[in-house]
Amino acid sequence: MLESQLQTLAQSILGSGQRLGQIVTAELSFKALRALTVSLYLQRNGEDENLEEFRSLIKRAADAEEQRNQIVHSVWGAGNDASSITRIKTTAKERHGIRSHFEDVSAADLSTFAAEIKDLAGDLQQFWFKLLGIGKATNG
Repeated sequence: MLESQLQTLAQSILGSGQRLGQIVTAELSFKALRALTVSLYLQRNGEDENLEEFRSLIKRAADAEEQRNQIVHSVWGAGNDASSITRIKTTAKERHGIRSHFEDVSAADLSTFAAEIKDLAGDLQQFWFKLLGIGKATNG
């Protein structure tokens, strides 16, 4: 949902029709999609009165991506009790060799993260509606 909202925002700022926007955004990583959206926004609108709000939304999206990557690129095992699971992340860095990091995560923590993503997707949609209302984005 979050990625879809960001794609819609980028497509709308691009303003060359939905199909062309889909072609441009379809194969982008989330990081590249964020960069494209920021570049399009700055090209179209410059440093306007909505830029700070926009940058805040993009920062939240970057933070969500980082958390998502921690979840996806980890191994998960039994936690210390029935209400938690253990995140196991193994790294092998040049300066210290192989290391494993263990972190207990509660179901509530994961649920909170999911709710934050949902809220961010909604906030991006509201920002898009705002841009539509002031003629800084197109619909279609």
